Amino acid sequence: MLFVLAILLPAAVVIGLAARLIHQEGELVSKRTADERHQATEQLRREFTARLEAIRLQEINRLIRSPRPRWTEAPENPAIVLIARVEGDRVVLPWESGAQPPQPSSSQYARYRQEGELREFLKKDYPAAVAAYRQALASARDQTESADARLLLARTLAKAGDAAEAVRNFLTLLKEGGDARDEQGVAYRLYAAECLEEMKREPEAVLSFLLDQVNPGRWLTLPEIVTIRSLLASIPGSQDEQARASLSRRAAEMEQATALAAGFPRVRAQIESAPSSGPVWIPYGEETWLIAVTPPAPPLPALMMAVSSAKAAPPGAKLGGRRLQGDALGENFPGLRVEWPANRFAAGGGRGSPVALYVAGFGLVLGLTLLGGYLLLRDVNRDVRVAQVRSQFVASVSHELKTPLTSIRMFAETLSLGRCRDERAQAEYLETIVNESERLARLVDNVLDFSKIEQGKKIYRLRPTSLAAVADSAARTMQYPLAQQGFTLRLSIDQNLPSLRADPDALEQAILNLLTNAMKYSGDSREIDLLLASRNGDAVIEVTDRGLGIALDEQKHVFEKFYRARSHESHLIAGTGLGLTLVAHIAKAHGGRVEVRSAPGAGSTFSILIPVEVQG
Repeated sequence: MLFVLAILLPAAVVIGLAARLIHQEGELVSKRTADERHQATEQLRREFTARLEAIRLQEINRLIRSPRPRWTEAPENPAIVLIARVEGDRVVLPWESGAQPPQPSSSQYARYRQEGELREFLKKDYPAAVAAYRQALASARDQTESADARLLLARTLAKAGDAAEAVRNFLTLLKEGGDARDEQGVAYRLYAAECLEEMKREPEAVLSFLLDQVNPGRWLTLPEIVTIRSLLASIPGSQDEQARASLSRRAAEMEQATALAAGFPRVRAQIESAPSSGPVWIPYGEETWLIAVTPPAPPLPALMMAVSSAKAAPPGAKLGGRRLQGDALGENFPGLRVEWPANRFAAGGGRGSPVALYVAGFGLVLGLTLLGGYLLLRDVNRDVRVAQVRSQFVASVSHELKTPLTSIRMFAETLSLGRCRDERAQAEYLETIVNESERLARLVDNVLDFSKIEQGKKIYRLRPTSLAAVADSAARTMQYPLAQQGFTLRLSIDQNLPSLRADPDALEQAILNLLTNAMKYSGDSREIDLLLASRNGDAVIEVTDRGLGIALDEQKHVFEKFYRARSHESHLIAGTGLGLTLVAHIAKAHGGRVEVRSAPGAGSTFSILIPVEVQG
């Protein structure tokens, strides 16, 4: 107990000091991490401000350089999602900027168009309608009237059965229709593509046109997006996932842009109320856009610019609105936060940090302490078990020695004092003394042989040996003790076994140990079999009893030194636990092995198997 305390008390002191150091270092690391986060956030704010200002100036310069700004054109910088004119509290979205207010048709064009519709729809006179639409096309004064007349002409040609001429006009409109749109804001070219798809003509030209329309540089109206998505799904070979994704993305952007335009007064109020003298950027939407308003600078009007935070942010930083858990970016970005990667700041407990080293050291000390305690207890328990085994062994040997010595002394005193005058009884007493002496000699030999085996000094003298002669000798030696206790030994010896190179004394000792073991554990049975035979190239020596038997889980331990079966009956039987150990060692020394077959209450069979071919 004192030895254990001598280990645990210093370990407890070391653990306490380590815990205190870890706590102090943790506080220092937390402060250092907070300082690093603040510095990194400030650095990011400056860098991000510079990036956004460069993006804003680049786009303003582009618009100033353009002789006539086209708001539907894509910005030069891909980080810009949307740029629109601001008129008071209203935002003019790009597709609204591109739409021309409807102009009154010329009287001549309107007259021919009306006549064509009359011939087409009321009178079903398609040739006359075609002629009227051709006159309308010839009298068109702008691109919109020309596109409208050509669409009507091509449609009527298809109804009149002139498919080739209809296709030619649809293709002309597809290529030359420009940005002409109807009152709903849908391009006439898209109508031409839809008609060609219905006619199942020119699929390559239609597909090329549709893929060009989903170019990020074009703003489409929501009806146009719906129509293009439907056409792409119906044209064979047009399963372009990239185009589909682009359409979905553009639709989401248009929805967010429309919502932004509707809520622009509130966004503008946030920008104007921000306590910052520099440019102010407000986060907006699910896919965070940064919104800024640039005052009018002739020749440009006031502009609203939306920049994708994901595309404009420096690498390694995640930016978002108030729902993002992170550090605020400051007064220039009200509501915008930055979330750093978990391993961004190594001092925050990452691999190699002081806290991690202290924790590792603490764990090492604790582990070594527990390991030392475990090894100590294991050694103590092992020493205790060894002491118990030795004590039991000494007691068993003492008992085993005392029994034959008592018999020898008793019969010797009887003969010495002349108390027995019957010659037959005297001869029986003398035979008992001789057999008990032999029993005592076998016990001493077992102990001495085990001692030599433990010291590695046991020597076996191999010479040509008849196993049958060895078995006969062992049977004769055990004849008297077997008969004295009422046992019947049945021999089955194959006299034709070839001679082996073996130590006959060692083999006889092994057989005697097996026979003695069978006598001890036979219980009420008084039958023992000794078999000597050849089997599968092995010389086999088997001793079988019909006694107590051995449990299956104990059979693998019976050849271990000092092992005794745990059953109640076995503990009542005297023994040293060395006999079977010596049998196994002798078999191994001859290149063989031992086996046991047993079941509780059904007896046991112990076998020594020695390979004949090994013996030469």
